[in-house]
Amino acid sequence: MASAPRIPVVKLVIWCLVIGVLLAMFNVTPEGVYAWAGETGQAIFEWFYGVGQALGPYILMGAMLVLPVWGVFYLMKWFKSR
Repeated sequence: MASAPRIPVVKLVIWCLVIGVLLAMFNVTPEGVYAWAGETGQAIFEWFYGVGQALGPYILMGAMLVLPVWGVFYLMKWFKSR
């Protein structure tokens, strides 16, 4: 069995330390990063929700026609293959 790669882990720890020190030099705190990530995640969710509200009715209306037609063609293909 191969041993765990140690060099990538050390490199990752060093990079994390360097980036952490750089962020600290710009007075960035972990709380600020978490708040920003939460706000960004919420904004992305709200955008997708708005798109879903705008497009959802049209998708459902199209599905009312497309899915039965697709089902008929699928069944016809299935019966031909038997």
